[in-house]
Amino acid sequence: MRTSSGRSVLIAVPLALGALAIGATSASANSSSWGDNGSGTCSSALSQSQLGQYCMQSVTGWIQINGGQPQYQAVSCFNNAPGGSPGLSWSLDGQSYTTENGSVWPQLAAISDQDEFAGWQTGNGSAYLDSQIAGSTSAGSASASPPVYGTGEAAVDNLGGSGYWQAAVACLNAAGVSAIPNERGATAPFARVANATPVRIRDKKLDRVDTVNGKASLAREYALKKNVTRTDTRTCPAGMVRKGKLAYTVQEFPADRKSPKWKDRARVEVQMTPKGRNAGMVEMTLTRAKNPTVVQFQMRCAKA
Repeated sequence: MRTSSGRSVLIAVPLALGALAIGATSASANSSSWGDNGSGTCSSALSQSQLGQYCMQSVTGWIQINGGQPQYQAVSCFNNAPGGSPGLSWSLDGQSYTTENGSVWPQLAAISDQDEFAGWQTGNGSAYLDSQIAGSTSAGSASASPPVYGTGEAAVDNLGGSGYWQAAVACLNAAGVSAIPNERGATAPFARVANATPVRIRDKKLDRVDTVNGKASLAREYALKKNVTRTDTRTCPAGMVRKGKLAYTVQEFPADRKSPKWKDRARVEVQMTPKGRNAGMVEMTLTRAKNPTVVQFQMRCAKA
């Protein structure tokens, strides 16, 4: 998979087996480029500034994963946009931060010199993650008007039992894009200020399309209501056909930002159906939930 600009990027999230993630809620947690609330992605990308000056992490909710399962998760910088979903409040674990040089962070940043784009940590449950090579990114643009929000992808293999994990990407403002060549490798403290607003969830498209090389990764998130069935059909861009299996993830957004207990996990009935050569349908019904719950439906496409 490739970026929307035609640039090919392979993402290999570095493994940090046995490392305890700051803020993780399970003694068996492991993590990669996480830091505090995902800020490790920003400090790895550009660290000679307070968080919020040039860079802001964008974080998913808590994602369910079953034992022995591989999983992909698209993560958008749009989470940090004004009115984004679930919004900056989730990314910062209930905290907001000092901001300079503007308050919009649309452009995806690599978190290392090897063009790694995502970090992750595990939560409650017995999941134990290793990283696999992920698909494409869409870099986004901090100079466009209006801004174009980038999207990265985390990919993991679960070597343990069932549990929760979450992913993060680093997002830059225009000043951060200019600063990256001179700032990598330095250190500075992150400054926290007042509490942020409550969690908001809503539908969101996270599609990444490379028309030059004829590849696409289509991901859409659906905010579900209990006992309400939703259906949708996604279609590959013109000239492309569906590739591989249809997939989905279930994300939860507890008000306290802490990993849910596995026994209390949301229950979602999901049916995925291929349609012809270039489309796929998903049907979702949320049957039990203690927290706001989102399904991310994923479909990959390639040149016909």
